[in-house]
Amino acid sequence: MIKAVIAAGACSGAIASPGGAETAAASLAKPFSPAAGPRSRLLFVNDLAGDLDGLYALVHAILTPTSELRGIVATGTGNPSESAAKAVDMAEEVLELMNLAGKVKVHAGAARKMAEPTVPVRSPGTQAIIDEAKRTDTDLPLFVAVGGGLTEVASALLLEPSIADRFTLVWIGGDSYPEGGTGEYNFNIDKLAAQYVFNQSAVPIWQVPRSAYATCLVSASELQAFVAPHGRIGAWLYQKVVDAPAQYRNILNMGETWTMGDNPLVLLTSLADWPPSAQARPFRYERHGSSASEEVIAPALNSDGTFTVRKEGRKIRIFKSIDNRMMLNDLFAKLRIHYPAAG
Repeated sequence: MIKAVIAAGACSGAIASPGGAETAAASLAKPFSPAAGPRSRLLFVNDLAGDLDGLYALVHAILTPTSELRGIVATGTGNPSESAAKAVDMAEEVLELMNLAGKVKVHAGAARKMAEPTVPVRSPGTQAIIDEAKRTDTDLPLFVAVGGGLTEVASALLLEPSIADRFTLVWIGGDSYPEGGTGEYNFNIDKLAAQYVFNQSAVPIWQVPRSAYATCLVSASELQAFVAPHGRIGAWLYQKVVDAPAQYRNILNMGETWTMGDNPLVLLTSLADWPPSAQARPFRYERHGSSASEEVIAPALNSDGTFTVRKEGRKIRIFKSIDNRMMLNDLFAKLRIHYPAAG
């Protein structure tokens, strides 16, 4: 869908080609796009009215053609100023700034968190997850990439348990195995939802815990140099960092760094290694040679965010480190290619 709008064309970024200089020039004039098309589908789920890293991750997802962006689920945090409705507005503003208004579907997430352990919260975002997971007209694997609470995912699984084996959940949230921990932000948005997904559902999980996403630091000077000059969207993203201290009434001296904690959603779903994970068709591409992870039996997730180790059950993947070089440089390069700086 979005792939065809922003990156149709180039099958190689190489300078030398059998067609000579003319072919090379035509290739360099277009953003790189995989010759064989996307390798997966992506639903991007994020509290876009909350911390600004979700906005950077959304732009990165839109500009990355290896995953076909099937929709944006705009979620809330529980803070009245960070509602799902406000997140919808933010998603639509991003698309307008990228000259893509109306090109990607935006779905509102739940208006509240789960009030009881097994009672779902219906929302357009929840239904979007169900509908995309139930598709039978494509072999492309589906990633539901969440940089926030798990209300919509848990609700979708409760409403339609049969979809549990039809997507992989990539979640920025929680703390590291085996101890877990207390106070992690995305877990606290909806503790009951997170517990249901870990403890009672069968969905495959790739978790990026706080110890991993906290390493995704970028400096404001990097953003000023590599983001701000590139289109209306680049200037807008950079200004969000400039304006961030005002949100805290200048009580905090935020220095000159920010954590791009949601960008691993793009790295892990779209920038995996080039060989397939196994030789069985349809191929899946789920190796991450430069981002370390471990597969463990899913621990029980407790109400305070700590884990209780279990000896049996399904395995999940927990990331221990993130390839920040490739993740951030890929974002910077795509902004530069799609929105060349003036002059």
